[in-house]
Amino acid sequence: MNKRLVIVSDCSLFPSLSRDDEDWLKRLIQATDVSSVLLPVGARRPDDEPIAVYESTIGRWRAGRYIGELQFENGILRIEPRFGMPSLLRWLGEIWGMRLFDGGGALKEQGLWLWVIIAHLWGGKLSAAAKHGLPYRRSDAIHIGPAMRGKLLPIQTALVRAVRDDHLVSKTRIRVVDRLIGEITLLAAQHLNGALGTKGRRASWLSERGRDILDELKSFLGTHRDEGAVHKAHSIRYTPITEGYRPLVEISLSILARKPRLPEAAGKAQSHGLLLDMAEIWELYIAKLLQAGLPYFRVLHTGRTKHNFQWLLTNGSGGVLQSLRPDIVVLDNHDQCLAIVDAKYKNTRSNSNNVNGVLREDLYQLSAYLSGFGNPGHRLEGILIYPEDDDGQVKSVLSSNNPWWLTSNHNRYLSFMSVDGTDTAPGSSLSGSEQVLIRDIEARLGLARE
Repeated sequence: MNKRLVIVSDCSLFPSLSRDDEDWLKRLIQATDVSSVLLPVGARRPDDEPIAVYESTIGRWRAGRYIGELQFENGILRIEPRFGMPSLLRWLGEIWGMRLFDGGGALKEQGLWLWVIIAHLWGGKLSAAAKHGLPYRRSDAIHIGPAMRGKLLPIQTALVRAVRDDHLVSKTRIRVVDRLIGEITLLAAQHLNGALGTKGRRASWLSERGRDILDELKSFLGTHRDEGAVHKAHSIRYTPITEGYRPLVEISLSILARKPRLPEAAGKAQSHGLLLDMAEIWELYIAKLLQAGLPYFRVLHTGRTKHNFQWLLTNGSGGVLQSLRPDIVVLDNHDQCLAIVDAKYKNTRSNSNNVNGVLREDLYQLSAYLSGFGNPGHRLEGILIYPEDDDGQVKSVLSSNNPWWLTSNHNRYLSFMSVDGTDTAPGSSLSGSEQVLIRDIEARLGLARE
């Protein structure tokens, strides 16, 4: 029997589906717990966004914001990036501070395109974790001999001297590689090698520095891998030295946990595979773009901190209610908030349910941010940034009428902006569309500082 393959792009309409394919898609959506197959790129918390929704007004299915592949029953759902691999790799390269290369259409044909992205993601986490060296921890080493090393152990020395009167027992602290962290890291690298067809060879998909790190770990831990390390991960005790390895361990466990598996013993069919959240990637890309393009301002990405910036409601006894955490906050050198930026990975095409193209809840959300941030008597800019769409309302209507402002407070402004997702530039330079975005934001910030 031929395996069913349904291919669609994120946030796009599915191709015409047969009744059988549509029934299969419904079962897949019902059987999939998105949180169990989602591989996090940053610190964003997953929400309840479905894989796909049925638009009853046109009688078609539309994919959500995820990309990746899911296997279910005898079929595969492949959701590809709608702006193409070159743009996606450019955004990820901006996020991770490295240049990524497109392997061409062959990757799609071989079903490897997703694993290439995951491998780059994992490699970036590895390099960041090993910035200051391997995951060392301190361990006690006991030395017995004629010379003392470190701290003398008198009781143990007395016992040994009953047999060897010229020996001392001493204890010193030495650095050793944390075995669990090292094993989980090497197991994930081994799995990625297998997924990319490079098993048995030195990981060509990894940077030279990354390959050196793996070689160093193997020199300490040997070439035989302990598969049971995955089940002992809960017992890892992170120290100030190894804390930087936590994100690497978490993504490694995610990769290892998402190997294809059989249906559960109870017979309940479940989907398996891997998904990436394009909304998270878009948010991280916009944050990095603004940090690079606005060097004279402080651009803070709130997804990278556990602190709440503001609260929507307070009371006289010090109580607070509903935290306000926009994607990006722009401050001046005096910590005055000049702008609130939210990155929205959505299309803004007008439809029967949403004539304006922008969701009402997104406007309510930014209005709450504008009311909760900044000095009440000063100007504050709000900016919504979408992927550019020729048929969307942002490009055709909303941005040409910037700025908008809150009816109740004319010091609170809102601008709709977009970036052309297919516009690329050589090397690390900004594309034309990115340059326009930066110039437009600089203009709004200049007004906010006056």
